[in-house]
Amino acid sequence: MLAPMTRGPGAVRRPLAAAALATVLLGPVGLTGCAGIGQPAPYDSPGINGLVIPTPTPAPADFVRGVDNPWLPLEPGTRWTYDVREYGRTTGSIVVDVRDGTVPVAGLDATAVETTTDLAEGATTVETHLYAQDEAGNVWLVGADVGDTSWRAGDGGAQAGLAMPADPRLGDGWLSYDVSDLPRASATIEDQSSELVQLRNEADTSTRTVYEKGVGLVGLQDLDAGWTAELVED
Repeated sequence: MLAPMTRGPGAVRRPLAAAALATVLLGPVGLTGCAGIGQPAPYDSPGINGLVIPTPTPAPADFVRGVDNPWLPLEPGTRWTYDVREYGRTTGSIVVDVRDGTVPVAGLDATAVETTTDLAEGATTVETHLYAQDEAGNVWLVGADVGDTSWRAGDGGAQAGLAMPADPRLGDGWLSYDVSDLPRASATIEDQSSELVQLRNEADTSTRTVYEKGVGLVGLQDLDAGWTAELVED
């Protein structure tokens, strides 16, 4: 699951250079020490900064239209392309589009993000994830269409999880969603600085994602398959 970085209309920041990004993805990263805020909650706590995660029924009155969290800004109508690389060569691409308009989910106006993954040794896949931001700036994953599986928060016991907190803290962990018949998906902030946050994501596979403040996603590493994805600069 990719949460894209903003490089469409209105984008003003430049992502990390490829060499610097590779160092971050392949580690050890050494980002700790610049932006931690207090003592992080233990991973098995019921929530982060007072949040209850996951939540089966998001309250529409607590949410805003659009997603402008600086770690995960989603501006409708934008597109980003990532090169997938393995063993020093390009082996595919990932294209991410933020759709115009909104999708109703449990009374919320969710932002739809479509991710098309084309790998040299696999079939092309298209996934759509739905995000909504609460008044505090936390971004939630409230639904998804992945292959033959589709879920929406509040339907059939599906529970929305956190995609990105408003104020990330080193060591924080949370459930990304809780949906019957799907592996429970979790994320943990495993390193950070004042400008970067690195997450380790666990579901049916293990991945590492790196976000730059004011930019968004700048890199992805599939820890099981061994490939990395980096933004293609214009």
